[in-house]
Amino acid sequence: MSDNGMKPFQSALWVVFESEFRRLIRSRKLKVLFLITFFPAFIYLLSPNASGTGIDAMLKAFQALMLDLVPNYWLGIIGQLIAIILMSDLLAGEIDRGTIRVLLARPVRLSEVVAAKFFAGLGALAILFGVPYTVIWLYNPLVYDTGANGLWKGLPDFLLALGATLLVLAALGALAMLVSVIITRPLYASLATFGIVFLLQFLLPQIPYVKNPERYTLGYQTVVLLKAGFDKVDLGAFVGNSAYTTVFFGAVGAIFLAVAWAVLVGRDFPD
Repeated sequence: MSDNGMKPFQSALWVVFESEFRRLIRSRKLKVLFLITFFPAFIYLLSPNASGTGIDAMLKAFQALMLDLVPNYWLGIIGQLIAIILMSDLLAGEIDRGTIRVLLARPVRLSEVVAAKFFAGLGALAILFGVPYTVIWLYNPLVYDTGANGLWKGLPDFLLALGATLLVLAALGALAMLVSVIITRPLYASLATFGIVFLLQFLLPQIPYVKNPERYTLGYQTVVLLKAGFDKVDLGAFVGNSAYTTVFFGAVGAIFLAVAWAVLVGRDFPD
């Protein structure tokens, strides 16, 4: 009985997820965004600037590269904009076009719609950011002449970098979805979300009486997450606990999604 009860939920969730994910993958917007996210990996392929050979040299170089690119590019202004633009359209686009009425006419609940669209957007972000990360991870053993053993040894660092990136992007994307159900025009929702993020992490450090303001930026907290496994570089200057930071981003993302669902429940979608 319980299995039969779960099947409609799983089916509805999967149908919405699959439909949205396919739409995102096929969209021209995703292809343009992919070119932007892949650019650093392309530059690295052309000029890896390797120093030395062996496992230790490879791991140290990979960690140093990720510590430069992840907080400053992939999760910097460019990466934040990419995530916001992509996630803001998931719900706001349906509301703005009026197609959410058609979606809700199916045997699907609002909670399923929000969850499915969030995971579809996160899946698209995993491709956008995962492909360049994977290319660098695969290319490093060739540069440092470490072979298959280098791939295996570098796998934990690769997974940590990708996991930390997706965790931060998930929280940022959940915020974008929340704003998009309040400001239901995708462009305006994107601008408003980026404005909120900008105010929180770029203007806050300029306030003189805020203690250690640099800790309130996504880049800083991303490095704190990477401290969990990046042991070939000195990260002693970054204060924070990776486990607590992980829980924080996960909880914040869940709260944003819950509030977005609550806002949608209170909205009317007239025919």
